[in-house]
Amino acid sequence: MRLQLYAKIDDPKLLQKSIHERGSVFFHTDNEGNIVKVVYFSGLRVVEYNGNVDEKLAMLIRAEGFAVDLLEVDEFQDSIRIVQRKQTE
Repeated sequence: MRLQLYAKIDDPKLLQKSIHERGSVFFHTDNEGNIVKVVYFSGLRVVEYNGNVDEKLAMLIRAEGFAVDLLEVDEFQDSIRIVQRKQTE
C-alpha cells in the first residue's frame, strides 16, 4: 500500500513542521511582497498553505523556497501548476 498526503492548511506551525529538505517549497506574493500562498511538494506529500505568514516563517520560506508568479494546486487532476518568470534581484 502506498499512502500519499494532501493537506490544505492554515496553521503556520504545521506548515513549518511539514517543510523538509527533500521536498520543494514554492510561494506566491501579493503586490506588496507579502507571502500569500505556499505549497510544499515532495514525492508523497503536498501541503498547501493559505494563511498569515509572520516574519520568522517568511524568512524560512524565502530561504528554502522559490518565488513563483502562478501557484495552483488541482487535487482532482493530482497536479501542481507553477509559472516562474525571470526573477529580478
